[in-house]
Amino acid sequence: MMTKPLSFNQQLRALSPWQQLVFITALAQRSAVNYQLFCEAVNFGDPNALNKLLGLLWESQLTKEAKINWAVQQERLAELHPDPDAYEVYGVYPALDAAMAIELAIEQALQTDEENAIRASKLSRSTVRQFLVKQLPEDFEEAHESTWLRGHPLMDDENAFQDELLAQVTSANLPHPVLIRQLRELACNQGFSNLGISLDE
Repeated sequence: MMTKPLSFNQQLRALSPWQQLVFITALAQRSAVNYQLFCEAVNFGDPNALNKLLGLLWESQLTKEAKINWAVQQERLAELHPDPDAYEVYGVYPALDAAMAIELAIEQALQTDEENAIRASKLSRSTVRQFLVKQLPEDFEEAHESTWLRGHPLMDDENAFQDELLAQVTSANLPHPVLIRQLRELACNQGFSNLGISLDE
């Protein structure tokens, strides 16, 4: 009798704690550009604030001796969340999602929860989905929306990225520095976010 393959979410649950943390951190890294662009556009806070936290998250995987007080970092992160009600620009939503992704990573660093990787995965896909829906004309037939979304290059790219990320994370039993650096480079995505935008545009 053939064993039924594990679903994507089941594979995430089966990861070890360090693999789950790296998976979440990589998704957060990929969305950080959205936060930077929002900060620069509306002069909100420090555009590099999330990147500093991401640096600590990557460092925690590269250096076993790293002593990071994640409870303190969590408090700092709370101040970085933009309030959607305070801004009329759409960019506040992907920026908030980026901050939430970092929050999931820090929560995972504080206390392992196998659902956090799934939450991060769904959050990133949702960021892309909502961005695409925003671009649809008002008279677009709702019945065709899901088909259109599934076939959109941005959604394809998001799904492919998560598949590749999971494959690389599961390729090692230990967080080897070479692998961690490769995953960080993969997540930086040549400066483009999960929405296909970069700081150079």
